[in-house]
Amino acid sequence: MSPQPPDPPPDGPGPDAGLEWLFKKGGQVYGPVSTPKLLQMLYRGEIDGGTMVSGDDGAFQALGSIPAFVVHAKKAEAQVRVEREVTGARALERRRRLRRTALAVALGLAALGGGGYGAWWLATHKPWLGRSALLEDFGNGIAIASPARVGGGRHRAGGDEVEIPAEGPAAARRAAAPRPQAAAGGPTGDLVATQYDAASIQAVVGREQRTLAPCFRAEAQRSPGFAGEIPIEFVIGNDGRVAQLWVDEPRFKRGELYDCLLRTLKGWSFRPFPGARPAVALSFRVGPR
Repeated sequence: MSPQPPDPPPDGPGPDAGLEWLFKKGGQVYGPVSTPKLLQMLYRGEIDGGTMVSGDDGAFQALGSIPAFVVHAKKAEAQVRVEREVTGARALERRRRLRRTALAVALGLAALGGGGYGAWWLATHKPWLGRSALLEDFGNGIAIASPARVGGGRHRAGGDEVEIPAEGPAAARRAAAPRPQAAAGGPTGDLVATQYDAASIQAVVGREQRTLAPCFRAEAQRSPGFAGEIPIEFVIGNDGRVAQLWVDEPRFKRGELYDCLLRTLKGWSFRPFPGARPAVALSFRVGPR
C-alpha cells in the first residue's frame, strides 16, 4: 500500500481550501473535487503539474501554472520521482536475490543428484523465471494459462466512473449531481473513480482459483475432444461479490461450464469498495500443453 501523502507544505501562496475543481484525465473531465482532495491526488502521483484543471472561472489551465499550486506541483514531482527510484531499487534487489537463489538451487541439485535429476528439475520448474503464484497446474490437463489481470477488461461494465461534460463548471456539476458514484468515496462527496485494491483482489484470486478447476475438469469429461485455452472475465461488484461473468470461448458462453463457473465465483468474497468496479481476466488451459 502506498504511503499517505504528506500534509500540504506550509510555504507557497496557499490555495483556497473552499474552492472546487474540475480536472481532465484520459480525455475525460472529472469533478468537482475540493482543493484538499486535489492536493492529495497530486502528492499520490494521480495527477501532476501538467494536468488541466478548472476553478470557478470555468477556464482550464495547467495545475502547475496556477500560482497557488506552483510550490505543491514542484514538491509533489520531487516526491514521486524519489518514490519511483526507491521502488526501482527494491525491484532490482529482488531480481538479484532470485538469481542467487536459483544458482544455489542449481548447484545443490547438481551436487546431490550427480547432475541428472538436477538438470531435469531445472528444465521442468525453471526457478529463474520467477513463476507467478497465480499460475497453477491442477492435473488432468487443467492449468492456469496466464496470471489474473485486474482492471478494465474487454467486457468491463460501463458507467462506473462519473464522466462530466466539458461545457463548464456549472453544467458539469449539474451532470454529476444525480450520479450516486460521485459520493461513494466518503463524507466529502468527492468523485471516486477507482477505490478497489488490486493487490487484495489478486490475493483472493490466487487463493480461490483452484475452486474453478472442477468445473473445467467436468467439462473436459463432457467434451473429450476439446483442447485449448478458455479465457474468462468477471466483474466484481461494490459489495465484494462477483456480479457478471463472460466466457470468451464460443462453445462455452452458456451451458453447464458457464453455470458451474458463475456458481463458484459467486462464492468468492472480496473486500467491498466504492467507485469503479474492476474486471478480472483469467485464462485456463484444457488438454495437453
